[in-house]
Amino acid sequence: MHIPRFGPFHQKGGGSMKRRTFIKGATLVGAAAAVGACVAPTPQVIEKIVEKPVEKIVEKPVEKIVEKPVEKIVEKPVEKIVEKVVTPTPVPGTLVVLHRREYFKDMETLFSGAVQKFIGTKPGWKLDISTIAAEATEDFVPKMAAAVRAGNPPDISYHIRMVQQLYFLQTIQAVDDAVAQAEKLYGAVTPLQKDLNFIEGHWVGIPYMVHGGGHFARKDFFQAKGIDITKTKTWDERRDACLAVSDPSKKLYGWGMTVNKSGDGLGVIMAVINCWGGSITDKDVSKVTFNTPQTVAAVEWLSDIYTNPKYKPMLPPGIETWTDSSNNEAYLAGSIAYTSNAASVYAKAKADKNPAFEGTVYLGNPVGPTGTVLRGAAGGQFNIYMGAKNVAMAKELALYMLQPDIFLPISLISAGLFLPSYAGYYEMPQVKEAFKADSNLEAMGKEAFGDYPGGSWPAKPNPFFDAVQAAAIMHDMMAATTTKQATPAAAVKQAHDRMEQIAKEMKLGEKK
Repeated sequence: MHIPRFGPFHQKGGGSMKRRTFIKGATLVGAAAAVGACVAPTPQVIEKIVEKPVEKIVEKPVEKIVEKPVEKIVEKPVEKIVEKVVTPTPVPGTLVVLHRREYFKDMETLFSGAVQKFIGTKPGWKLDISTIAAEATEDFVPKMAAAVRAGNPPDISYHIRMVQQLYFLQTIQAVDDAVAQAEKLYGAVTPLQKDLNFIEGHWVGIPYMVHGGGHFARKDFFQAKGIDITKTKTWDERRDACLAVSDPSKKLYGWGMTVNKSGDGLGVIMAVINCWGGSITDKDVSKVTFNTPQTVAAVEWLSDIYTNPKYKPMLPPGIETWTDSSNNEAYLAGSIAYTSNAASVYAKAKADKNPAFEGTVYLGNPVGPTGTVLRGAAGGQFNIYMGAKNVAMAKELALYMLQPDIFLPISLISAGLFLPSYAGYYEMPQVKEAFKADSNLEAMGKEAFGDYPGGSWPAKPNPFFDAVQAAAIMHDMMAATTTKQATPAAAVKQAHDRMEQIAKEMKLGEKK
């Protein structure tokens, strides 16, 4: 897969535009714009020629007279003309809005309804709104890049991933002014949302929501077996508890996490690898660091769950082919006791008054051999596209969706799926009351202030990780080990080699 190097602030043939140079240029442009707003338009110039005679100079030894011709000086008096410039009201058009397909469909309806309400306040405006692919391994990014290249992009989209790659492919534009206004109203953006959306000194996404999620367990199922699942802190303890709670004769399976191609699957794979000390790159994203003893040990541990007959009783039938919705369905049906998922599974249980809601406890990531505690929650954002026809209206929509009277009803119904992205929201009475009433919701809210970025760890979110994620390298690696087509060591090496190829195409580690 070839991915071009050039981003919105990169120059062809000359490497990357340095941040200082860009900011300096932006400052000069801004200064010029400010002056242009205060002074007159281009002045009318009147030329007047004034002749000045110059004395003759005679040098005696040569007795040659050098005469300097008349020097003409052009004086240009400036006639100032004051013109009043009136910015025209935007001509009504069609606002094109895309939003992520949700596994909890009620959230799609609430989001779409809020957007329709907004456009209803704009006389003459029409709305074109539709859903887009939910996961990184689907075709969302290629479609957006193609639309921008074709000159037919949407105005704005809401999604939870891929900001770095969208930026790298020059598909989205800076939105500094909109984020500045949002932070002024609602406080600082949460840590990981800033890491995702603030790139090379500019906001390229308007943070919208924190995507709550993590590990969910049926505490009632575990209690029936004499197990307090909240006291399990390590991956080994969680695995063993899942085996102990399982009863295939009653169609109850403890381990409800797949490694198949899916967003949930990637989260599990990377969490285990990171907890064992493995990583895709170093902290500076200067080189690929995947093929290490730590990564191999993590893949061995995870593969053992799906290949060792000892653990077969805790695996639900078909788990090797599960998609992102499969574990949701199994959890809500009461056939699995433990899973890792977005808060959509919890929100759906609440909305449907499913017994799973009262029986669920939220758990943070377990720890591995390194003892490292990984805490954090990223989220979703609004992106405005290069070549968008209605930029001002798109920004206005984003800020409208962040208003408390619009955002809070959606957030509070979501049961953790749509948590706030701004610190000030967490001080609002409605949010505090909701947290007090639901300890699971409160625990998910605290994750929003952690610093674990997910699979890019220890690096911050970056386009290289997005590219690796989109190529499904991790899923292919686990498929090779769980079907015994390759040993964990061989599969890790194969994955590393594929990453190196992407790194070469993206010129990873080269000085800009």
